[in-house]
Amino acid sequence: MKGVRYKGTSRVLGTAASLLLFLIFAICMIVIIGAGAGIYSRITGGYEATYGSSAAIKYVSNKIRASDSCKIMDGGKGIVLENGNILCVIYSSENGIYERNLPAGSEAAADGGELIVPADDLNVTENNGLYEISVSCGENSASVLVRKGGSHVENQQ
Repeated sequence: MKGVRYKGTSRVLGTAASLLLFLIFAICMIVIIGAGAGIYSRITGGYEATYGSSAAIKYVSNKIRASDSCKIMDGGKGIVLENGNILCVIYSSENGIYERNLPAGSEAAADGGELIVPADDLNVTENNGLYEISVSCGENSASVLVRKGGSHVENQQ
């Protein structure tokens, strides 16, 4: 009888050990997946935070380089770019940076444009043909210096 009882206890202990090993493995996998999800969310959060400012800076700097002439709007919150028969007004508003295209000779106004990128602020300054473009998105901000060779620069009053 002792042999039968011993085999039953052995089977129960073997099953319990297998279940315990599986439980430890499952807990480790849940911890690893949770840590990976946390890392992924921090990476994507950082990317989303910097995407707005870097995309806006690249867009505005390429527009400045491609334009025939540039006029900085009052307070540096926008810029009017002339390229042939088109005026391009790039300005910041309460929830983003906008662009509006108008025929040449129109009055450049900072309203009614299409959203380029969500951002908090755009600031453009000029010093001897060198433009500084600054964009802020939440806690992140970025700036770049752009040279426009041979352009006619005016401050719009």
